[in-house]
This record gives sequence, C-alpha cells and structure tokens, in this order.
Amino acid sequence: MLQGSSRVAALAAVLAAAAPRPAAAAGDAAAGRALFIGARPLAKGGAPCGACHAFGGQGPAFAASLGPDLTTAFVGVPLEEVDAVLEASPFPTMAPVYAGRAPTASERADLAAFLVQEGGKGTPPGGGPVAGWAALVLLACLAALGAAARRRGGSVRAGLVARTPRVKGEAR
Repeated sequence: MLQGSSRVAALAAVLAAAAPRPAAAAGDAAAGRALFIGARPLAKGGAPCGACHAFGGQGPAFAASLGPDLTTAFVGVPLEEVDAVLEASPFPTMAPVYAGRAPTASERADLAAFLVQEGGKGTPPGGGPVAGWAALVLLACLAALGAAARRRGGSVRAGLVARTPRVKGEAR
C-alpha cells in the first residue's frame, strides 16, 4: 500500500493517463498560498486545504494533521496532474467536504501553482527547529529526573520496611 505523497503522485498519474487534459491555466502561487490557508476563501465555500493538510516551511498556519503533509507530495508533478487531483477530489475524506463546493478552475490553477512551486522547499515532515528544540528539552528533563533519582538513594520499599513496626517472630 502506498503512503502519503506516493499515493497522491500515483493517483495523479492514473488520472492523467485516464483522460487527455488541456494544459492547466497558469496560476498565481501567492494567491494559491492564500487559498491554502484560508486567508482568501474559496468561491463556493469549500474548506481551505490547510484545515486538514500541513505544508512545511510556511509557518504555524500550515501545520494541520488530518490529511497527509503536502510538502513534498507534488514535487516534480506537472500542473495538469495536480489540477486533475484538485478537480476530482478522489479521496474519501475530501469528497464530502467539497461536494458542491469544489474549487473553481482559477482557484485550482492558483493552488496547483503554490503546491508545485513551493513543494519541497519547506522542512520535511517530522523535522525542523521545533522538533530539535523539543528533543533538547526532553533530554534535559530526562537528565534532571535521572540526577534527582540518584540523589534520593535507596528504594521506596526499603524505606517503608524500615518504618514498619516489627511484630514478634515475624521475619523481614
């Protein structure tokens, strides 16, 4: 089974092979970015892509996690194939969200321009400065806990046994 961006690329290839398509209109990547995060609403009222998908290197507005991260999903994919995926909305989770509210041809062109032009430029999934700082903080906390445990000395059980009054004839 294909995962994440491989699945998107495979589906785009199938859609492109299924029917010859006219060349996609040239879109505006800046307008596509605004559509992706919802700064500019879709004409028919569909949800912005960024409500479900992450796109690395673009800031916190691009960090959703319901759908796959699209940072590298469309790297090297022709605009016509990206347009086909956006037009067909073939994924089960996306179908009800865009039923009757699909992006227009110009919106698809803008989104495709953004996804293709900015794809691969961002931080790969699971990386980046936030992940690095989080790892450092985690290591510092673990080191502090380890140091505190060493200073404590002895086990909890040994302390409880030592404080328990002895009953005559009972072994410890």
